[in-house]
Amino acid sequence: MSSWSSLRIVECIEKIEREELVLPVVQRDFVWKSEKIELLFDTLLKGDSFGGIMTIKDLKGKKPIFAYREFIKDYQKSMNNSSKELNTLKKDLSYVVDGQQRLSAFYIGIKGTYENKQLYFDLLSEIEHKNFNFKFAQNETSKELKEEVDNFDGSLKNRTFWYPIHDLYTRIEDYGHNDESVSEEILDEYTEFTNEEIRRIEKNIRNLISQLFNYPNIGICEVPINRKLGEIENRIRVVELFRRLNQGGTKLDGFELMASKLKGFDSKNEKFLHDIEKYSDIGFGKDEVIKLIFILQDDHKKTIVNITKDDSDFIKQYKERIECALDGTRFFLEQSNLYRFFKDEKPSIIPLYFIVYFLFHQEKNCEEIKTYFKNSEINNKNYLLIYRWIFLSMLNKVFRRRGAGWTAYSTGIRKILNILKNYKNKDFPTDKLFDMYNNHPLDFDERIKAKWLDTYDFDFLMYIIYEKPKTFRKNDIDHIHPKSILDKKGYESNKINSIVNFQLLDYSTNRGDKNDKELGDWIIKSVKNQKDYLKIHLIPNDNKLWISSNFNDFLEERAKLIVKKLKKEL
Repeated sequence: MSSWSSLRIVECIEKIEREELVLPVVQRDFVWKSEKIELLFDTLLKGDSFGGIMTIKDLKGKKPIFAYREFIKDYQKSMNNSSKELNTLKKDLSYVVDGQQRLSAFYIGIKGTYENKQLYFDLLSEIEHKNFNFKFAQNETSKELKEEVDNFDGSLKNRTFWYPIHDLYTRIEDYGHNDESVSEEILDEYTEFTNEEIRRIEKNIRNLISQLFNYPNIGICEVPINRKLGEIENRIRVVELFRRLNQGGTKLDGFELMASKLKGFDSKNEKFLHDIEKYSDIGFGKDEVIKLIFILQDDHKKTIVNITKDDSDFIKQYKERIECALDGTRFFLEQSNLYRFFKDEKPSIIPLYFIVYFLFHQEKNCEEIKTYFKNSEINNKNYLLIYRWIFLSMLNKVFRRRGAGWTAYSTGIRKILNILKNYKNKDFPTDKLFDMYNNHPLDFDERIKAKWLDTYDFDFLMYIIYEKPKTFRKNDIDHIHPKSILDKKGYESNKINSIVNFQLLDYSTNRGDKNDKELGDWIIKSVKNQKDYLKIHLIPNDNKLWISSNFNDFLEERAKLIVKKLKKEL
């Protein structure tokens, strides 16, 4: 029979270090990016829920049901701790079958490193608005630790006080969780703070201590092993549990809990969330639609903590209109030939949230919303405005960027929403959005220039170069002028690996006929239809540029062809 208990973060860390919480060999590797760890700590300090942990209990003196490995403290890409296989357990332990990513994230952020970087906390974060800033960096002077970050109201805060979480944790332990002593010691080292800043630092330290050391905020469900079953049968039972929890079964993540809460308000919401799966081709599953419901109500930050019956009533009132706006968004993607890219490549869904938002708030009936973009290129000004916005935003990686106080899924959504909510049933505010990007500031420019090609989104750029094919597949990413030849001739690696020297080829051609041949030799001897090949891949017609000794000139001319192609799209 399973049992539930609640542990403090510090207790989980201690159990990990004592190897009382371990990872069974069936567990996958740690896969979270550093940004997700930062967001988890933000969630922690906000006091929000981040789901439960499920473990399988194994007992001292018994043969362990699984080989197991320790949690990673200092994460490096493509690394993992080796598994231990014991004949007899020397102490009780628990295998974590659901919650590895969250527990690993806490352990790395508090005690360890991520790609040789420590987690830093801005002690001048706006605690009164629950606007917390976390960032991984190698040291206090690293460029990742921006002096200017985003304020809660969207303005720039030009003063930060970044402090490593590991050092804070150690000091807190040394002083027996006494926040006043910790604050005093830290502030004694710095004298330039105002009284208001000192109060904010003290509040942030107090909040951190509460969330890490005082509150039992991690729920753990522990399932014992049934020793009456055979060893193999027990393993199969645990593996099946792991599969259901981690590979498409019942996931107890935040949005699933939100869905459960919505169903509690009105059982009809279950059908709505089930029916919405028909929009999964453009990225809208249950999680994304729940987020969309909040955005449509002009609320970018709502979580499970404050979800209410009003959200359920909103679904009840506008269910049909939401679906019509989703239909209209799919229609836009089809009209613009971006449908295949969103279906196959699964880029950020952020721009689609706001196409739905724009359509939802039009003063039109449902059928008119569905077909709003009909004959779009001829008589629909807003089609052109939205297409320009989504094209340049995706090209410039706006929806994938993080830095300078910008996290696309939080800062980005909030700032875009703050503009669009003032333009309901008006023309789409493309220029206002571009002004916001530039004022933030993001690395963004409406102009398309050859010198910026290597900063653009590779997948989207390739999709445009190859004229938005009905079936888009990356195939092999191939150096047009072979890398092996260019290396021998001493060309710089940034030029060899420039996006301008890449094309997409089928696997057999790239690894077969073309492999390591001079471009000119391969075109002349092996390409049957040279004219089509050059046109499809935007290769300059001048055969002098097919010789590796003229590689620099090749890059210049092909860059012009790519820029021309991109400009044509606009």
